[in-house]
Formats: sequence, structure tokens, C-alpha cells
Amino acid sequence: MSFLVFNLTKLLDIIYYYYIYELNNNNLNWDLLHFFDTINLSYLEHKALLLNRKEVKYIVPIALVDLVLNDCKNQYDLLKIDELTTFNYSTNYYDTVDLKLYFNHHNGRGNRFKIRERKYAQMDQKYVEVKTKTNKNQTIKFRKQIENWSESKEFIHDHTSLIESDLHQSLCSEYTRITLLHKQRIEKVTLDFNLSFFEKEKSIRYNNLVIIEVKAENSSTIYFNTIMKKYKIRSGSLSKYCLGLIALNPTLKKNNFKMIFNQFINANNNG
Repeated sequence: MSFLVFNLTKLLDIIYYYYIYELNNNNLNWDLLHFFDTINLSYLEHKALLLNRKEVKYIVPIALVDLVLNDCKNQYDLLKIDELTTFNYSTNYYDTVDLKLYFNHHNGRGNRFKIRERKYAQMDQKYVEVKTKTNKNQTIKFRKQIENWSESKEFIHDHTSLIESDLHQSLCSEYTRITLLHKQRIEKVTLDFNLSFFEKEKSIRYNNLVIIEVKAENSSTIYFNTIMKKYKIRSGSLSKYCLGLIALNPTLKKNNFKMIFNQFINANNNG
């Protein structure tokens, strides 16, 4: 048994260093992160947990990220945990067999939600999360730390009225994240790199773009928007869940997502 545990630990180390190798292969100047002041997780959660928030999202070609980070370094602090500043996320999404949650978003329905199981690899923590979008464009996230998916049944029903047994795992995603917090404002910015999607035997990876999400109490006061205006990058309504399903299922109805999906593909092709 001890030999098995040892080998599992070594395997996790190999996977982690492979991620770091892939990050460095993106031709980014990661030394820029050394110019940021850093904060710990407790400070971030105390100042800006932001489970009830406004969100603004951007698709940014990888070639611009050095410039964006350079513009951020004097205005934002960088999350650092155990000497790490990049963090691996693994997410399993759940939907009905007929993809009701996907189509609620596609059809622009208010008061919609997504259900996911998210693992924070370096912290060895797992959560079940329900992310709700109200008809006033407010994002409210509910979450509960769990050991395994079987603990999520009551939580899901309480927040969605859905029965857990009616759901199936519809998509998996993985990416590497950097988290920034504005020095004065309650404004959190996340940059997601090396985005990968998996469904059954299918998979796809996007290395040449970054999805940037800004979370704040009030979208009209977001400082990061001024940086995006500098590079003429417009925000868009996008969901990693919807983008992943479309990418892996070309025949899936996507009329209302065509524009943002084309922007997504073009950013990756021209990154």
C-alpha cells in the first residue's frame, strides 16, 4: 500500500510539472508575476469573496497577455498560496440528458443556473457549486465543500429543485488560473490559460487564448475595463460550459452563440 501511495504522489508531481512546462511553452514572460505585490487566500476571501456579483468576461489572444499583466502590476495584487501563483482547476459540469441547462443559457432565459463539481488541485479541495444568473444579470454562486459527488444531492435540490439522479456528467474542463485583486476596489480578475475540454472519448485544447473574468459588486466601476479598452477588446457574454459543449459537438444548436464562439476560435487561431 505504501508503494502505491508513493507512486501516486510521484504521478501527481509529474502532472504538476508538466503543467508548468506547458505554461512556460506559451512564450509568456512569467517573470512579470514577480513584480506584483502578493496576497494570501484568507485576505482575498475576506475582502472579495464575491459570491453575489456582477461579471464581465473577455477573450484575449495569448500574445497580448504580457502587455495586460504589465498594465495590471501597479493596480492589482496577485494571489499566492504556498509559493504558488498559478493554480490548476478541474471542473465537471452536470446537466440533464436533453441539456436543459445549456439551452436555458442559449435561449437567454433569466434565472438560469449551472451545476458543477470543481476541484482545486494544489489545495486538494473539492466543491459542488450552483452558479445562478438572475434576470437582472446578477451572478450568485452557492457552494459546499464535499469529499465526493454523492454528498451533493440535497445541496443541488435546495438550490435548483432538480433531482441529482436526473443529472449526468456532460462536460469536463481543465485550465490554469491566475487571480488578481484590485488594491483599492472590491474587484477580482481571473486569467484562465491552457483551456481543455473533455467529453467521453472527445477532447480539445486551446493554448493560444486566455479567458479573463472580472468579478465586482458594480460593473460600472470596474477598473480592468479601461485596460481592455486600450487594446480594443470588447467584453462578451460567454460561458466555458457552453463553449466546451459547442467545441466538442459541432452539430449542437448554437445560433445564439455563433458570434462569441467565432471570436473564441479566431482568438485562438491568431494568438
